[in-house]
Amino acid sequence: MADDASRPAPTPSVPTRADVFDQYMPIVLFLVLNSVAGLAYAIAAMTLWAIKAQISRHRRGLPLGRVMPIIVVYLLIRGTLGIIYDSEEVYFGIGISAKGLAALALLISAAMRRNGVGYALPYLVPLDRDTKAHPEYRAATRQISIGVALVVFASVGFDIWLLQNASINKFVLIRLGVNWGLSILTLLMVALYLDRRLRRIPGFPGMMPLIEQSLKGLGMNPPSASKG
Repeated sequence: MADDASRPAPTPSVPTRADVFDQYMPIVLFLVLNSVAGLAYAIAAMTLWAIKAQISRHRRGLPLGRVMPIIVVYLLIRGTLGIIYDSEEVYFGIGISAKGLAALALLISAAMRRNGVGYALPYLVPLDRDTKAHPEYRAATRQISIGVALVVFASVGFDIWLLQNASINKFVLIRLGVNWGLSILTLLMVALYLDRRLRRIPGFPGMMPLIEQSLKGLGMNPPSASKG
């Protein structure tokens, strides 16, 4: 298949150790400070670390770093309102609402020519122009956009129920575990579905070789690459 010579492919974004640390450190800070100092201090620490993580991604040139100013403004507004009202319902409610709006946007994008998953996938794995232009690619990513949106809506419903029925620390911990498991399962199902559907495109190598290529591009050595 011909490579997209009209413009360089975007650098794939695969989570590094720093990303994983930045993902979970705000939660640790929140749990500790909420227990020993109070909700306002916990929200402040969580907000500041999340902003620091966004700036770090921006400096490393990762794709999501391009919308860093928007995310930082959102985090500041959310954190400020949570502190002013001293309310976990306000703070986490804003986050739950944002997640629901993101799912709605993904669902709407499925009805458009360029759906959300179809747009984002080339930032995660290297795909050439022929693959992205193929009708099978558009059809497969459209179905995934719908499926992921429905999963996120279900997650939003669970978050709302949990926020109303658990202490705030339990809410944070339980939601972390459930969302982590749900995310892993969803990513696995998406990868398997894409691998099956996109193999109908002539010359498509399969999802695993593309994922391994992404990992190598970030200096990571996937297990299968070290064999033989």
